[in-house]
Amino acid sequence: MKASIVLLLVSLSLFNTRVSHSAALEWQNFSFIEQSFHEVALGSEYGKGDYRIRKWVKPIKIYVQHDRGDAHLQNQLIDAHIQHLSSITRLTIIRVSTIAQANLKFFFTDQKQLLPLITKYSGSAVAKINIAKTCIASISLNRSAQVRSAEIYIPVDFAYRKGKLVACIVEELTQILGLPRDSDKVYPSIFNDKSTDDLLTGLDETLLRILYSPKIKAGMTKKSLSGVLRSVIKQLNSSGLISSANHRVKQTKLYAMLGY
Repeated sequence: MKASIVLLLVSLSLFNTRVSHSAALEWQNFSFIEQSFHEVALGSEYGKGDYRIRKWVKPIKIYVQHDRGDAHLQNQLIDAHIQHLSSITRLTIIRVSTIAQANLKFFFTDQKQLLPLITKYSGSAVAKINIAKTCIASISLNRSAQVRSAEIYIPVDFAYRKGKLVACIVEELTQILGLPRDSDKVYPSIFNDKSTDDLLTGLDETLLRILYSPKIKAGMTKKSLSGVLRSVIKQLNSSGLISSANHRVKQTKLYAMLGY
């Protein structure tokens, strides 16, 4: 009996390894990457519409307000992730000491204070959308679809109960860069609510590299992207950045901190 159990466990382990390897290869398909980019870059969390590419073209200045939870830990997690995001996108992302200096305001709060904070900093229209989610972010654009400012709200008490503090920090900071939509069609990814990934995957890194390619301009539509997008993907592939993405994300500070 014991021998049978061991053999079964080995068989399951080998099966899971093959499945994981297969999934890793599948996302590297050009068509899958292209579809995934359309899903997360040209959509919205709060409805359908003809959306354009949104991205930052100026330095991001982050002010973090700690009203709830372990501020030291929160700072460590944020600093590690913005370092990673900056290395991928080549954006300048810095911390500032006053809220007046910031174009990205990040609030660690609790559920009781969530609605007043959103109303104050993002407006009543955003507050009315949906505050039942674990974490919330909003972005403001100029007429060219360049991101002017953003806000992130994490109700720490709720995030802890759901075991989502790290996932909230990673997902919201990443999404406000211009990949705002979650989709079950994008996998493996932090943008998939059914995924167990709390940290950036190789696919997520690739989508960020595409968005911040100089060839991808704020304001582009699906139609105007059609020729450029495949060209950018091919360029990333030929430079080896797609095939090495899974390995590269796992060498980052946040993966090391969390023992992944």
